[in-house]
Amino acid sequence: MSFPRGEVRSNSWGQCVVIEEPLEAPGRPAPPLPGWIGHPGALESIACNLKLVRGIGPVTERRLRDEGYSDVYSLQEHPRWGSGAQTVIRWIEERDWASLLSRKASDLGLLGLCDPEHTVFLDIETTGLSASAPLFMVGMLLPASSGLRLCQIFARDYDEEPAVLEEAVARLSSAHAVVTYNGRCFDVPFIHRRLAYHGRDEAFTGLVVDLLTHTRRAYRSYLPNCRLATVQTSILGTPREGDIPSELIPELYQTFVRTGDADVILPVIDHNELDLLAMADLLPRLA
Repeated sequence: MSFPRGEVRSNSWGQCVVIEEPLEAPGRPAPPLPGWIGHPGALESIACNLKLVRGIGPVTERRLRDEGYSDVYSLQEHPRWGSGAQTVIRWIEERDWASLLSRKASDLGLLGLCDPEHTVFLDIETTGLSASAPLFMVGMLLPASSGLRLCQIFARDYDEEPAVLEEAVARLSSAHAVVTYNGRCFDVPFIHRRLAYHGRDEAFTGLVVDLLTHTRRAYRSYLPNCRLATVQTSILGTPREGDIPSELIPELYQTFVRTGDADVILPVIDHNELDLLAMADLLPRLA
């Protein structure tokens, strides 16, 4: 089946369509990654959080600061908390995101420790919310010399899902962090489940930054809901023209598969791009 966008790619799992292009356009430069990603000051920001050490709460942290312990590095010599501080330092040096997050480290703060050249924005489109529903598109904003570039990997039929996953895994293999919107609960676990369904055990082990959590904390008292389209309209000031509701996407894909009419699915591809761009614009505001 031909498709009006992108090009057909073949891999060991079949064929799919890959739409890959720079984001620069007249009047709109490609969104850059915030300068604090990969900035040396990010380490200082993480290390000064003494509450990362198990057993230290706000009261103990204040007391330790009064005693001159400003970060986990200076805390290494403390007779009681030194061992725990060394553990945290090891987590930081090894980029053990799971352990740091378990101690309530901010995922946005941890993103500052990542290399901007290995940071990816991620958004998927699926045929439903259940674990048995296939996904049909993985959209990404990937690092580029001028900022970011768009990559959308699309299945023209249900049988092309494995090829979509293969292309996505290949691009995510070098990522240190993915920035998502509800991705910690949905997008990334969904990809893992679909890989497992097809007999593959790959899993993304980098940092997953979920902007939805921070959006709710910052804006839920001002907004009717925290859907990304709502945030884009009310907070970012860039309302979507003619965008389709997310709940219609599975039905539109099923219609496309049944009829082969690309005009049915192209608005979904545009919707995915708008979500990715909204995340890129939202990230600096939340940070």
